[in-house]
Amino acid sequence: MNRRHFLVLGFCIFSYTAEVFAVDYRKRKHLAWKASSINGAALALYGREKFATIQKSTDIELIVPKGIVRDPENIPITIRSSIKGKTLAVFQDANPKSLVAVFHLSDESIVEYELNIRMEFKGTVFAVLEGMDGKLYYTREYIEVLLLSCMGSGE
Repeated sequence: MNRRHFLVLGFCIFSYTAEVFAVDYRKRKHLAWKASSINGAALALYGREKFATIQKSTDIELIVPKGIVRDPENIPITIRSSIKGKTLAVFQDANPKSLVAVFHLSDESIVEYELNIRMEFKGTVFAVLEGMDGKLYYTREYIEVLLLSCMGSGE
């Protein structure tokens, strides 16, 4: 087989194999996405037995904007951790639906994610990491959101 044909075949097959290994949490854990509280979403995502093992960890770093956030539509969040894990979930308590995102990790993954979230009101953001040992570790940060409903177009 020609090298070029082999590479093209490999790239075509890769998209299908990546989809096989991906976990669709919206279908498998659909109750977690409908929960309005952090505890309800975490219980639906991880189960009662695993949720009982949750503990605060200083090995998870959650970086959020300090002070008052002026743009509630675009709040930058950075999550870093030295703990090897299976999943990383992001929750918040300001919006009607609590679960923001779930990342499926492998034992080779480097936990360093940057994402933007939307919060309607001031509230707390939680990052929950399921370790390779099966225990849950979390950290949280408070975000103060500026609410100006009749804000002008300029500053």
